[in-house]
This record gives sequence, C-alpha cells and structure tokens, in this order.
Amino acid sequence: MKLMEELAPKGLQGVYVDKTEIATTDSTGNLVYRGYRVVEIADRLSFEEIAYLLVYSRLPNREETDEFRKFLIENSKLPGYVVKIISAMKGMNIMDILRTSVSALTVSGRDEKSLLSLAAKFPAIVNLAGDGPDPDKAPTGSFSERFYYFMTGRDDQKNAGLLEKILIMYMEHEFNASTFALRVTASTLADPACAFTSALATLKGPLHGGANSEVLKFLLGLKSQDEVRRYVDDTLAKKEKLMGFGHRVYKDRDPRAQYIKGLLLRYFSDREVVRNAVFMEEYVWEKKNLAANVDFYGALYMYLLGIDEKYYLPVFACSRVFGWVAHYIEQQSNNKLIRPLALYTGKKDQKI
Repeated sequence: MKLMEELAPKGLQGVYVDKTEIATTDSTGNLVYRGYRVVEIADRLSFEEIAYLLVYSRLPNREETDEFRKFLIENSKLPGYVVKIISAMKGMNIMDILRTSVSALTVSGRDEKSLLSLAAKFPAIVNLAGDGPDPDKAPTGSFSERFYYFMTGRDDQKNAGLLEKILIMYMEHEFNASTFALRVTASTLADPACAFTSALATLKGPLHGGANSEVLKFLLGLKSQDEVRRYVDDTLAKKEKLMGFGHRVYKDRDPRAQYIKGLLLRYFSDREVVRNAVFMEEYVWEKKNLAANVDFYGALYMYLLGIDEKYYLPVFACSRVFGWVAHYIEQQSNNKLIRPLALYTGKKDQKI
C-alpha cells in the first residue's frame, strides 16, 4: 500500500478517533445527549438538569437540581486578580478577555466540582468584560435568568426562558473542533484551565463558533426576498462561503437549527427579517443542497431577544463549557496521549 493511501481524510472527516458516551447524532439525524434527543428534552427539562445529565451521566432529582443551581451561583465569584486582568483588558473582544481570564484561573482539582466551579465563572467573566450590571443584583433563579440579566441588565423571565433553549442546543456536540482541542490538551494531563483555554481559542474561529456574528451582519442588511436572492447568487458566483450554511455532520438538516427556527416562527413570525431568513434557507437548499446550521438561526434568535452581538460567541462558550467539563472527565478516565503522525512531503537530502 502506498503511503499516501494511508492518510486519513483531510480534517479527519468521517474518521472515528475515540469512543464517547456523552453525545452523538443518531441514525435519523437527531443530536442526542446521553441517549436523549435534545429537541425533545429542551421542551421538558431546564438548562441545569441537562448540564447535570452531561456531567454526571444521569438526570438529577429536584433536590439535586436545586443544589446544582445553587452551586453554580456560589462558585461564580471571581478572584480579585482575575477582576484586575479583566479591568486591564476592558474594551477588547470579550472572547479574548474570557480566554485570558480562564487561563489565569487556578483549578485545584480534576473532579466534577472543581471543573464545574471553573465553568460557573464563565458568565461572570462575560458580564464584567462586557461592562454588564452589578452581579450582586442578578436574579437568584435559573442559570439562564442570571445570564440574560448579565447581558441585558433586565430581569425578564420570558426572554430568559427563550435564551435557555438555545443554551441547551449549544451545550454539547461530541468531537467538534473546540472539544477535540480540549481533549488533545487534556490528554497531555494539563490542568483544566489549560484545556478550557485551548477550547476557547478554537471556538473563536469563524469556521466554528465565530460564524454567528457574520450571519447577523448580512441578514440585517437584506430587506427583501429579491435582495436575498442576489446576495446568495453573488456569494456563490464568487465561490465564497455562505456563513451559517453547511455542517460537517448534518448533510440534510441541522436539528438544532430547525428547533430554533420553530421558536422564531412561533414568537417572531411578524418580523420581516425572520421571513427573509426562512426564505434564504429554502433558496440555498434549492441552489446548493446546503443546510442552514444552528449559527444561522441562532444569531437572529439572540438579536430578537435583545442580546447585543458582542455576546453571541460568549453565549456559545458559556453553554458549551458544560460539554467540555464532561469531555475533560471522560478523557481523563481512560487517557492516552493524542499524538497522530504526519506524512512528511518536504525536501530531502539538502546540503549546505
């Protein structure tokens, strides 16, 4: 066999690199958390219950849910030195501040509570980095109520409840780029802060989590279906990527995107931008068989909930971190250093 034939596909597409019990996409194209279809449990369970499920491999009872919610609030307080770091970085991109702040945090252990204590600080960092309101005045209810308050300054249970839905959709997605980066770092036995920093750096890329801000820019600029057609046709003619479309796993429909689309049509169907977005999804599918992904509808969804664009990627991070907690634990439980080979194709036998 030739060496080139031994290479894995570019980007490891279609390659299984390890086993996981955390999440998958089933044969019908549904995203599944620990055996539960996400689009089904999102209507029945809270963010805290699903985060608990990912981390502890089972659903909590009411007392455990209350304790979990209380733990996240109690462990959200930031150390003074991190507050100083954030103050020194004020005005910079929130994801840069979040990444730097997390890298500076000291994590004493590698157990569930130590990891969750780190995750609990993500919204507090985002709040301070975005010049948000006084965290001491935040609602003491759900994770989503507090987080919505941090980003908007409003105690709004209805909008917080809608925010919770997209937080659940974002929470986990098996070996996506940021999670795989986290697992590579965790496999070196680096501490959790290092692994989470790797994940945050990877998440920021526009081909991963960073697409949602780009999506909003063009959606708000399109005022009619004719403009939608022209934008799509021009973008495709220039062979440029249509942000918010296509996914490595979902070739038919992204179930998360369809779930958020349903919420948009239920609560914001009177908005022209929503109708244009639905038309664009249909037109792109007709032209290229490219499915809208969760970033396409997610950006518009957060905009209509009154959340500023600067928070869109941090929203992703503050949800996905609970998936990262589960993956860090799973990687450590049966660890082997992740160190693939590269086929050298450079020059040989060079002489000085």
